[in-house]
Amino acid sequence: MPQKENNSLKENLKKKIKEFSALYEVGKSVTSTLHLDEVLALITKKAATIMAASACSLRLLDKTGHELLLRSAYGFRNKRFLKLKRSLKVGESIAGRVVESGKPYIINDLTKEKNYKYPNHAAQKGLRSLVTVPLIQKDKIIGVLSIYNTKIGKYTPEDVKLLAMFASQAAIAIENARLFEQAETGYLNTIKTLSNIIDAKDSQTFGHSERVMKSCIDIANTLRLPENEKEVLRYAGLLHDIGKIGIDVGILRKPSKLTREEWKVMSLHPVVGSGIVEQIGFLDTLAPIILHHHERYDGKGYPSKLKKDNIPLGARILSVVDAYESMASDRPYRKALSSKKIRQELLEGSGTQFDPKIVKVFLNILSKKSH
Repeated sequence: MPQKENNSLKENLKKKIKEFSALYEVGKSVTSTLHLDEVLALITKKAATIMAASACSLRLLDKTGHELLLRSAYGFRNKRFLKLKRSLKVGESIAGRVVESGKPYIINDLTKEKNYKYPNHAAQKGLRSLVTVPLIQKDKIIGVLSIYNTKIGKYTPEDVKLLAMFASQAAIAIENARLFEQAETGYLNTIKTLSNIIDAKDSQTFGHSERVMKSCIDIANTLRLPENEKEVLRYAGLLHDIGKIGIDVGILRKPSKLTREEWKVMSLHPVVGSGIVEQIGFLDTLAPIILHHHERYDGKGYPSKLKKDNIPLGARILSVVDAYESMASDRPYRKALSSKKIRQELLEGSGTQFDPKIVKVFLNILSKKSH
C-alpha cells in the first residue's frame, strides 16, 4: 500500500475515533438530567459542538402532530430571527419537509434554497450551510434537529450520518425526560391530594399547604437553587404538615390556647411527618425538611434544637413561609394579621427564629407582589 494512501487511512481512522469519542461523551451528557428543558438545551449545545456548527435549533411536534414548535436553540444572537422561526407546520420549510419525508436534508447555500422559508434572515446572519435530521423515537418522528454554519458547502453526507447518530441518542434522552415529567406530574397530583386531606381536617387552613409551596418556590427561584432542590422543596411545602394527619381534630381546631399535653401532641407532627415520607421511596428526600421546619435559627426550636446553618436550607425557607402563612390566615383563636404587622413580626424574628437572609429575600418578594 502506497505511503500516501496509508497516511490517508490513518487520518480517516483518527477522525472517526475522535468523532465517536465525542459522540459517546455527548450521549453521556444529554442523559445526565431528566428535566426536559435542560435535556433540550444540552442537545442543541452539544450538537453544535460536535458538528462545529455556528448555531443549532431543535423543534418538537406539538400534541396534534401537525405543528413543529421551536423548543431550544443555541448560537443565535438575533431574537427576532428566532421569533420568526417559532412555529412551523409539517411540510413547511426544511424542518417541516424533514418531518414529512422522515429523511435528513442538507443545504450547501441557504440563500439559494427555494424551500427554505427565511433566506433573507439567514443571509443577514451570515448562515449558509444547513443540515436537518429527524428525531425518531420507536419508529415515530417526534421532531427535528438542525445545525447551521457560516461556510458554504460545509457539511458532507458523512456529517449527516454523524448528526443522525447523535439525533437517535437525543431522541431517547427526550423520551426519558418526557416519561419522567409525566411520572413527576402524577406524583405531584398524588401529593396535592394528600396535602388537601391534611388541610381539610382544619377548615380554617384549607389551601395553606399549596400557598406555602408556591411561596417556597418564589424564594428558591430568587436564590437560584438547582432544579432538584426546588423539586424537593415543592413537595416538602405541600407535605410539611402531613404529620398532623393523626392529630385529633379537637386539638387542631381548638379556639383557645393549647394545654401542655396538647402542645406535646402537636409538636410531634414534624417527627411523625418525616417518618411518613421516609416510608415512601420517592419522597424520602423530603424528610429532613419536614423534620426540621420548626427549628429556630437561635437553636431554641424543635425537635432537635438545631442552630443556624445546621438547619437544612429547605427547612429554613419553609419556616419563614409557614409562619407568614399562619399569620396571614384566620385562626380559631385570632383573625389574620395585617401586612404591616406580619412584616414587623418577621423582622423581629430575623436572626432569632428565622434565617435573616431568607427573611430579607421573602420580604422583597412580598414587596414586589404588593406593587
